[in-house]
Amino acid sequence: MKESKIWFYINQIQKKFKDYHFIRIESATINGIPDVNACVKGNEFWLELKSNNTKNYGLSKYQINWFIKRRRAGGFAFILHYTPLKSEFKLLEVREDGFPFVVSRFPHTKPSLVCIQEILTAAARAAHPEHL
Repeated sequence: MKESKIWFYINQIQKKFKDYHFIRIESATINGIPDVNACVKGNEFWLELKSNNTKNYGLSKYQINWFIKRRRAGGFAFILHYTPLKSEFKLLEVREDGFPFVVSRFPHTKPSLVCIQEILTAAARAAHPEHL
């Protein structure tokens, strides 16, 4: 599954639920900014979409630096990673040491709106556990 397909599912969810809002960010001027700004039931966070089988999840040094700076400022950002070989989604965050840390795993052989909604809700809960 390509990143564009993951975005397709995310976009379908926001059309279905009024309290889910996502904006795809395409920026050639800001190195490292994640692909999606997300707000789920009043809880804002950022998402980087990745679909690959690489060890470091395909993150650039610019992306890692962006994640670390955002975290230091009190913001929330996650990587929504799909591993094609395992048919598994992971929700990750970059910690102070610069390495991605698995927050949640979602083993789904067939991605669906329900699967993606579950992941997005988990991201919102990880960002603001007191609100959900």
